[in-house]
Amino acid sequence: MTRLQPYQGTSRKLVLAIDIGTTYSGVSYCVLDPGEVPKILSVTRFPGQEGENKSRDVKIPSVLYYDKQGHIKAVGAEATLQGTQIQAVDKGWIRVEWFKLHLRPPSMRLSEPLPKIAIQKSVIDIFADYLRYVVKCAKKFISDSSPIGRKLLETDAPIEFILSHPNGWAGPQQSKMRRAAIQAGLVSDDSEGYSKIHFVTEGEASLHFCIVNGLGDDVVKTHKYVTIVDAGGGTIDLSTYTFLSSSPVSAEESVAPNCIVEGSTVVNRRADKLLKEKLTGSRFYDLEYRNAMLDNFETTTKPTFRDSKKTSFIRFGGPRDTDEKLNIKRGVLSLSGSEMESLFQPSINAIRTAINGQLAQVNAESSTILLVGGFATSPFLRSQLQNHARIKGLRLFCPEGQTSKAVAEGALLFYLDNMVRARVARHAYGTRYRIYYDARQPDHNKRKKTIVRDLEGKFVVPKAFAMIIPKGKVVSEQEEFSYHLSWTTRNQDDFIVVSVLSYRGGRPTPKWTDEEPDAFSTLCKIQGKPARTSWIKKIGPDGEYLRQSFKVIFLFGLTELKAQISWMENVCPVPYLAITIIFHNASSNSTGQGEAVRGLFVA
Repeated sequence: MTRLQPYQGTSRKLVLAIDIGTTYSGVSYCVLDPGEVPKILSVTRFPGQEGENKSRDVKIPSVLYYDKQGHIKAVGAEATLQGTQIQAVDKGWIRVEWFKLHLRPPSMRLSEPLPKIAIQKSVIDIFADYLRYVVKCAKKFISDSSPIGRKLLETDAPIEFILSHPNGWAGPQQSKMRRAAIQAGLVSDDSEGYSKIHFVTEGEASLHFCIVNGLGDDVVKTHKYVTIVDAGGGTIDLSTYTFLSSSPVSAEESVAPNCIVEGSTVVNRRADKLLKEKLTGSRFYDLEYRNAMLDNFETTTKPTFRDSKKTSFIRFGGPRDTDEKLNIKRGVLSLSGSEMESLFQPSINAIRTAINGQLAQVNAESSTILLVGGFATSPFLRSQLQNHARIKGLRLFCPEGQTSKAVAEGALLFYLDNMVRARVARHAYGTRYRIYYDARQPDHNKRKKTIVRDLEGKFVVPKAFAMIIPKGKVVSEQEEFSYHLSWTTRNQDDFIVVSVLSYRGGRPTPKWTDEEPDAFSTLCKIQGKPARTSWIKKIGPDGEYLRQSFKVIFLFGLTELKAQISWMENVCPVPYLAITIIFHNASSNSTGQGEAVRGLFVA
């Protein structure tokens, strides 16, 4: 078990790690005191969870109620109270849940449709409302339980925030989460505020949690592999690491992380579909009955199901609620073991396939699989994956402790002592540019109709792809990748504008963005304005023009994309950092996105 080192800072600081989950959310926190070893604690009390039997809850439901005007009426555990449910029906409040999955990138496909958000609010608005509430609750808990924490909060000392997200999310999703945090009032909308928001993938957070919470020496060995399967409410996040050293512990990603939308909420959606099919034409098809059934399925039937040979029961009503043709007796619906199994099996099959995909790229005999997350508490899921591991000759364990808080606590550990030294690029990354025309190249001749003449008088071919980081490349934290380009213009006040693209296709060295337009996504643009005196004057066939050589630089070893453009001014390189990034929706393909409208860049 690794130990945290004393905090080396000079002033006290509060750090909050927030895990906004699809179905449940949690918060962990740490007061950093100079010279003291940090203690990681979880918020264990939220409004609506009062009472002796609920005093140790570390998570609250990711649920909100709005009135028809869009005003918040109840959030979290308070939204699930019986009194709230009655008011919601009487007053026509609108329930919003599973909103997190609406932030997902378009490439992350769903096996079951999500419930629609039936209110005129953006997902960012809803995310901000929920974040604001969770942070308010966390501050109240910290103020009540920690004298130092209360003092920090009363003095408005700066707070650092770590937000976790699924493995499959990238720059555009992080940008939306950051915008929600600003809207919620967590940080200011400037460079200082941006620096207080940090991101970590759920897989990497879970790795840190497992290492600190007792991974054995037989697992944490140099050159051994560990695959983290974080089974949550919405997504299953898979990450595989190899240990570089055991003391101190350090690791690097061995395989590009994976993320599939097959969490416990998907099982709920299948249950909803099954109930509709079974109850069609009966009085029990009424929404109130079905909602009562789904609530009991979620809280009791699903988490206790373990044997497909036994009948399961959903309690929803009273003695008068009976229909033997539907297997309903005295307010209890019976589901056969095979029916229950059918709700789980697609998710289990998808997880098996994803595990196989991770381990196919490493030495499986040197690997250990760790199953964590809220869905991992399902005895049926656990037994099925254990059986799969045995058949494959693999080792699969469910770490002791409350793994439902693995992401929130692991996110704090990532912030305090990041043990991952390198990560794998999930896709190829680069930029679009215009290349000098070469009549000897068949690819160039094929694009003769698109050729244009630049300000130098040379012919260039648009939509070439400069690959800066190839897919599967292991990138260390401080490793820099760059590509030299140039920009031409007639305007001394021009901006250099560069599009950052990801390529999700199957070619190892993609060369043109027009060959597989759907495989390219514009992640963001970066822009910078060189000083007037830094432009180099040139003479072309149509008169004087200006030229600026620059580098596009990527730093991809962190959990966030860092990109910059850099050029020379007064014999010194001038970088424009990631703060100038303008993110686009990841669904935008390359066509018409990010062209240099005020100039050209060529190799």
